Amino acid sequence: MSSRLPAFIKNYGFLNGLKLYRHIKSKSNAAIRLPGLQHPLYLRGKPDSTDAFIFEQIFIEKQYDVSIPLTPKFIIDLGANVGFASVLFANLYPNAKILAIEPDAGNYEAAKKNLAPYKNVTLIKGAVWHKSEMINLVDDGFGEAAFMIKPGQGSNMVQGYTIKELMEQLGTNHIDLLKMDVEGAEKELFEYDAKSWIPFTKMMLVETHDRYKKNSSTAVFQEMAHYDFSLELKGENMVLYNNLLINPYPKHNTND
Repeated sequence: MSSRLPAFIKNYGFLNGLKLYRHIKSKSNAAIRLPGLQHPLYLRGKPDSTDAFIFEQIFIEKQYDVSIPLTPKFIIDLGANVGFASVLFANLYPNAKILAIEPDAGNYEAAKKNLAPYKNVTLIKGAVWHKSEMINLVDDGFGEAAFMIKPGQGSNMVQGYTIKELMEQLGTNHIDLLKMDVEGAEKELFEYDAKSWIPFTKMMLVETHDRYKKNSSTAVFQEMAHYDFSLELKGENMVLYNNLLINPYPKHNTND
């Protein structure tokens, strides 16, 4: 028995878990229906696709199953890939306005298919960056889940948006929940653009990528030291709570 199969069964029961596991392993293009999701999910069945890996992170390992001590109204998904995280957020918070951004054309088309039924989600083709400019999307051989952006000219140029610009597109002056999985661009976002969005963000899910860009996590920790945030860890993500805007531990009476 595969070491991954028990996790499928634990989450979805024996029959459904086994069926789902076989579906994922077969790399089928057929739609997947999951309990708790209003609409089916689509995974690309090509052999080199990373969709199954990301699916397992979100829906089997449940890396975004964290304590969220508020009902988010404004959610931004930076590095949407094929849209699985935004699908999860759209089902958990159907009244929230969600903005997702993805730079790669193939991932963007897959995300568009997954997110089309969710009218509370806006999907943008582009990249998040520390300034508004055209930037180069490159594949350094890490696969569909790890396209990186670099300044300067190149063969695959995309529009770079600041987080402040994305907030404006969402029609808000604050962010309730920010998910950031941007394959190393977090380094520049925290080094150069932080003051325009960190103080106005209630909660963050941040994955760092030192394996792709050296000192990415250092940039995050150095900048976050200037703010009053609580930190938890979940899978590959740092879970950051803005203590000035929310109470991350509402069940605990700090007066005792």
